[in-house]
Amino acid sequence: MGALETLWINLTDIPTLGIQFLWRHAAFAAGADTTKVNVPGIGNVHLRCDQSDASVFRQVFRYLEYDTDDLDGASKRIYGRYTELIESGKTPVIVDAGANIGAASIWFKKKYEKAAIVAVEPEPGNFEVLKKNTEHIPGISTLAAAIGSESGFVSITNEGQGWSATTERATDGVPVVTMDEAFKSVPGGSPFIAKIDIEGFESDLFSHNLGWLEQVYVVFIEPHDWRYPGRMLSQTFQRATAAHDFELYIIAENLVYVRI
Repeated sequence: MGALETLWINLTDIPTLGIQFLWRHAAFAAGADTTKVNVPGIGNVHLRCDQSDASVFRQVFRYLEYDTDDLDGASKRIYGRYTELIESGKTPVIVDAGANIGAASIWFKKKYEKAAIVAVEPEPGNFEVLKKNTEHIPGISTLAAAIGSESGFVSITNEGQGWSATTERATDGVPVVTMDEAFKSVPGGSPFIAKIDIEGFESDLFSHNLGWLEQVYVVFIEPHDWRYPGRMLSQTFQRATAAHDFELYIIAENLVYVRI
C-alpha cells in the first residue's frame, strides 16, 4: 500500500471513527507501544503500534463486516430470533471465537444490547488488549482460550501480527474450550450467534461435537483455505453446515449462515 493510499484511508476514517483515531500516530511516533483513543459511539479504545488493531476496528465499525441489515429477509429473521429469545426469558448468547482485541464483541453488544457476549481469544497479546477494551462493558465476558471440538491445549505461534497467529493442538499451553462450554458459560443463555475467525483452527472446531450447531441461529465464519492451500481447512465446516437448514450469504471476508 502506497503512502498516498494509506493517507487517504486514514483521513476517510474520521467520519466514522473520529479525529482521535488519527492521534494514535502521534503516540506511536513518540515511541509508545500502545495508545488510548476515544471513538464516537464506542468510547475509549486501546490500540497497539505495529499491529493490525486499527484495521480490525476499521473493518468492524467502518466497513460493517458483521452487519446483516442488508440481507433483506434474513435480517428480519435474525432480529426476530433475538426478540423471541428475550421474550421467552432467555439471554441471547453470542460467542466471539477469535475475538482479537474486542472490536466485534463491542459491535455485537451495541447491536444486540440484551445479548451476552463471550469473547474467546488464545493469543496472549491480543487477550491483554481485549480485556482493556471490554472490561468496562457489562455483558461482555472474556476467556483466555482457544475454541475447538474438545478440551485440551494448543500452542500459539504469532507470525508477526496478532490476527495471524497459528493455532495447533499440543500437550500443554493455552487451554481449549468447546463451543458448548462457551455458550453454557452464560446462566439462562441460549445460543444465538457464533462468530468464528480462528485462523484455520476451524478445521478442528467443526470436526466433531457439533450439537451447538443445531441450536445456533447465525454463524459468521472467515475461511482460511487461501492462507493454507492444500490443507482443505474449510472441509469440516462445509460438511457440518450442509447438514443443517442454513441459507448462505457473503459479507466481506465472512461466510454467513442464517437458519431457516
